[in-house]
Amino acid sequence: MLRRWLALVLTVFAVVLSPRGARADESTAHSVAVAVLALDSDDAEEQADALTGALRSRIRASQGWSLVETAQSLGMLTAALRCPMKPISAECEQRIADQIKSERYIFGYVTKGPQAGQVTAEVHLYQKSKPDTVIRESYADNLKDQNDDTLRKIAQRVLDRLGGNAVGTIVVRMGSENGEVVVDGDKRVPLQNGTARLDLAPGGHSVEVAVAGQAPQKRNVLVTAGKETVVDLALATTGALDAPAAEKAFPTRKVVGGGLMLVGVAAGAVAIVSALAYGDALDKGETLQASTNPIDAKLPPGKSADDVCGKQGGLSKSEAICQANADANRTSTVAWATGIGGGLFLLAGAYFLFTDGGDSEKAPAAAAKKKTRLVPTLGQGSGGLLLSGSF
Repeated sequence: MLRRWLALVLTVFAVVLSPRGARADESTAHSVAVAVLALDSDDAEEQADALTGALRSRIRASQGWSLVETAQSLGMLTAALRCPMKPISAECEQRIADQIKSERYIFGYVTKGPQAGQVTAEVHLYQKSKPDTVIRESYADNLKDQNDDTLRKIAQRVLDRLGGNAVGTIVVRMGSENGEVVVDGDKRVPLQNGTARLDLAPGGHSVEVAVAGQAPQKRNVLVTAGKETVVDLALATTGALDAPAAEKAFPTRKVVGGGLMLVGVAAGAVAIVSALAYGDALDKGETLQASTNPIDAKLPPGKSADDVCGKQGGLSKSEAICQANADANRTSTVAWATGIGGGLFLLAGAYFLFTDGGDSEKAPAAAAKKKTRLVPTLGQGSGGLLLSGSF
């Protein structure tokens, strides 16, 4: 007893002089931090120390919890903070939490009984702003080694029962905004610098975030006991819910118009080449007609090549002057056909490129603009295209 009281006095001074005896609460996205205070006992100290070690070991190996390391015991803290040992008031529990810098911690007592050869552990889980969760477990008093497999199983069973009643945590993130988070339509907590942290009972919850000038953001969240879930919400761009941006339509009219104009340009090029060839054929025919070479066939006076070429009593089609006439007729036909076709293709392409096709879904401002028009003009001995409109 003298050794125990001496140790208690020394640890009280350690608590008072070293308020940072435990590292701060470091909950993560995958676990919730919890400290384990050394369990207290008047008649089963070895069993209390062994169970404390087993609980800490199981928490280190757990996926749902992370251990806040501390060597402080319940007896040290209650003595240092001048709190009654049993029962501990809610105010003293809060002061202990502030002292060890953890919003959750496990504490308790181990006593002999209820039967001979047994001890009973009363283990409490403190969670800020929540009532304690209390678990009682009786087991053989010969379990004094924290590495004993049986004791480790008992510690795991205690943690499972505590975790089944523990709350879960959600962290709401929304940029760097300030606002309010409403849970299940009634619980309200502030959103500060884009973050809010809430402890909730396990199960499904609805979370709504309201930020001035932004559309409310809503999510359904499944909370798991002893775990932390991050809810990341995107900022709205306007004060009202915006309709989803429509996908940009494929520019069918422009593609068709461009294709038609390319065909028109190609046909125009063919028409020009054919017109040049036609001129060459005419020049060749005139040269042959004016030739003084006796071997060059000539057209009779007042007759055209169409009148005498290939006709009985006329000239053979193989004659050079008849071939030149045939080339002139052929290239003239090609020039006219491709020229007219190319012009039509250019007109059609310009129509698709420079008109909106009567699209009723255009914005009113765009609809108010004058449409671009490409109008052919025809007249005796003249013709052309009239392009008018707004760009």
